[in-house]
Amino acid sequence: MIVLGGCQAIVKGPEPTQVSDLEFTQAVETIAAELTQSASQVTPTLDAQALGSLTPEGEVMPPTSTPEPSETLPPTSTPLPTDTPLPSETPTPEFTATPTFTPEPQWRLTYQDDLKSGFWVTEKADNFRLQYSYGGYMITNQAPKDIIFSVRNEPYGNVRVEVTGKRISGPIDGYYGVICNFVNGGNYYILGVGFDGWYGIGMKQGGQLRWLDEGYDTTGTVRMAGQENGLRADCVNGKLTLWANEVQLASVEDRTFNAGQVGVGVGNRDVGGSAVVFMDFMVYIQEQPQ
Repeated sequence: MIVLGGCQAIVKGPEPTQVSDLEFTQAVETIAAELTQSASQVTPTLDAQALGSLTPEGEVMPPTSTPEPSETLPPTSTPLPTDTPLPSETPTPEFTATPTFTPEPQWRLTYQDDLKSGFWVTEKADNFRLQYSYGGYMITNQAPKDIIFSVRNEPYGNVRVEVTGKRISGPIDGYYGVICNFVNGGNYYILGVGFDGWYGIGMKQGGQLRWLDEGYDTTGTVRMAGQENGLRADCVNGKLTLWANEVQLASVEDRTFNAGQVGVGVGNRDVGGSAVVFMDFMVYIQEQPQ
């Protein structure tokens, strides 16, 4: 018998490749609110030599001698293979990621004032009053949609300010907080809380107030009515962070103002009449690395 064989070729396509006693000089400003395989087959052909070896039709081939089978010797015993130890598993080293984080700045207290008397400006006008009263420094704001502020003279870059505030009187939508990076009465940041649980981080630029972040606290962190709130404002490398009673409420990034004076402010979101007393004012600056 003549066996004709075929072959198949498979073609793959390419693989896809002082602390010093400082005085106030500024204190009041009115604000306006805002990502083939191909297979080809080769047809089998007959080998020319194989075609020439075919026997002509009718020709008788002489019988071939069939040799007697030789005695088959029993197979020798083949020793069983000895156990080949399996290769020991090479442990894959575990990769342990090293966490990266920004270390907390090291702060140094540079100014402290209980605000009971002394170094803050006192003044009275038709729509505001700055005075020592109720055991602290009180700001009364009669102007609607406006902020009355009081700031210290010395400017700071990266700064942390803490103060305690308490509502004395006024509409429920009033608010109060810390002022930082104060350039002038129309350009600064305010980070504060409201009488109704509201909180916000605002920027006043060109006399226009815009809230960069705001919301309402539902956890009871922001104490309402006439309860005291311990406020903290971090103004560091373009990041503004607001804390109330040691809980972070909001954080935003803005580099419009990188340095300036610090102080406190009282605002009205609608009607005027908010009065707030501030106590225990503290200013921290970052420690310089050794």
